[in-house]
Amino acid sequence: MSSSIPPSGKRNPLGFDELIAIVVTFGTMGAIFFWITGRNPDRLNARSWQFPAVFSQPAAAPDNLKILTPVPPSSDLRSPATILLPSQPDIVPVAPLAPVVPVVPPMGTIVVPETPIRGETVPPVITKPKAATPKAGPAKLSDVPEKYWARPFIVALVDRKVFTDVADNKFRPDEPMTRAELARLIERIGDKEARRKPVDFKDVKDSSPIAGAIDHSVKTGYLKGYPDNAFRPDKEVPRVEVIASLASGLNLKPSAKPNQTLQVYTDRKKVPKWAVNKVAAATEAGIVVNHPTPTLLQPNKIATRAEVAAMIYEAMAKQGKVPVKPSERVIKPVKPSK
Repeated sequence: MSSSIPPSGKRNPLGFDELIAIVVTFGTMGAIFFWITGRNPDRLNARSWQFPAVFSQPAAAPDNLKILTPVPPSSDLRSPATILLPSQPDIVPVAPLAPVVPVVPPMGTIVVPETPIRGETVPPVITKPKAATPKAGPAKLSDVPEKYWARPFIVALVDRKVFTDVADNKFRPDEPMTRAELARLIERIGDKEARRKPVDFKDVKDSSPIAGAIDHSVKTGYLKGYPDNAFRPDKEVPRVEVIASLASGLNLKPSAKPNQTLQVYTDRKKVPKWAVNKVAAATEAGIVVNHPTPTLLQPNKIATRAEVAAMIYEAMAKQGKVPVKPSERVIKPVKPSK
């Protein structure tokens, strides 16, 4: 009976031929693996890997930034069989900001001029038209009601700046008129050339604010002084002097029968002899205004501002400077009988 010897627990070492076979096997499998992944790198998400030139596709950038990509080998240690493919830089096209300057720039250079090119169109400046200045309406006078008898004359002269001493919208129509105030009004309406020499009145100083108006009213023939070489600027002027001054300034001449012209007035005997011709000439010209009774002249009554305004307006209408305003207070021109 033969005894069997149990096998020993020790393994025999591999021989040299067996080791060569194993290395060749793993090398072949690795080459197949890299060849497959090189043809379709999406399977292993290896786009950013760079492979030797023996493979057909370059490495692609990884979709997931968390995947570590292999560090490219140093140029000093690069294998002769390994060729790195240069990555393409991302170039964003830039639109030119202005026409190209006629200077040939280097290849690949984008030239942007620092200042705009001449000939550039400038947008037109739009200006808004100025609004038309509204016309001023009739003067508003609190003490001259709508039905006041002299309102049409007063408003017209205030609008024309003949009367400028209107304060707080008050005209003061019933206040008396002085000779100095009458001279100021004549200066604003009288545009005639001088017909008389100036007079050096003893009661009017050259530095006085009314000296110019008085001088103008005398040289144009409207007003005169008194025999004592005085003008008396602060004296309240009677109606007859207002009528006579307007007739003198307009150079009105009466008809051959002045007394007959004055027959229209019931108080004609109160007219001073020196003023008969002047009053007759003014009556025939239609510049005499009476209130409240048209036939009552009241020559020696102190003239009010309203009465002076009415007669000055009629004198301006006689010259054609203002339109005629029909009024019952204006004495119609009288033609004396032959």
